[in-house]
Amino acid sequence: MPFEIAARIDVVPAPVAGPRPAVLVFPGGAYRFHAPHEGAGVAHWFASIGVHAFTFRYPFPSETDWPGPLVAARQALDWVRGGEHGLDVGKVGVFGASAGGHLAGLLATGAVLSLDAPGTSPPRPEFSVLAYSVADLKLLPDAPVEAMTNGRLHLRDEFSPVTHISPGTGPVFAWCTLNDPPGLPNTLELVRACAAAGVSCEIHVFPEGYHGIGLADGVSWGEAPEGERMPPLVSIPHTAGWTDLCERWLRQL
Repeated sequence: MPFEIAARIDVVPAPVAGPRPAVLVFPGGAYRFHAPHEGAGVAHWFASIGVHAFTFRYPFPSETDWPGPLVAARQALDWVRGGEHGLDVGKVGVFGASAGGHLAGLLATGAVLSLDAPGTSPPRPEFSVLAYSVADLKLLPDAPVEAMTNGRLHLRDEFSPVTHISPGTGPVFAWCTLNDPPGLPNTLELVRACAAAGVSCEIHVFPEGYHGIGLADGVSWGEAPEGERMPPLVSIPHTAGWTDLCERWLRQL
């Protein structure tokens, strides 16, 4: 199913003249909705530190079967680099949270699925920022994996970003909280795979917080669709410090 990529992207320009780095933002939402605090909220934070931000309302597996969501993510990355938005972009990275981090991770590693067209040669971002993202589907129960993959449990490894990490993967900034059952083991496995492949990776595990906390500043940026729910968004100042750490990491790049 073809998608009009530009219609699915919200642009938040950095208020700084001249060429700027850019980031393609993949909000979480269990592949059922796009959590606004992990989309618009994160995009506005990136813009505030001088990074052009592009929030991508990626298609869900229920809208288009795999590899459709990943194909759309690749097209979105090409669109940001192509400049039709009129902004002067330099290096382009990705941000992903939770399920959005799963899709961003597949994109960041240059994953090619067996479901892809023969000869697929995907683009890769220059860096990735991954918040409590899904990295290894073996660490999740069967039910969410079936939903994420449209029932393809036999492709669990192939759908795991960690299996595609290679020396060609760009630098990674990853974080999660200690009390996040899916986020903690997935983030630790992501870092292990990066270390094994010689990929530069910075990790932070915060003692307070939970899955889906976003910026940890308590701002919602909107409600979840009817029938869906987001975690209670509260301000946890120490955990919110991940943005300062990430900004310093980005400036080093």
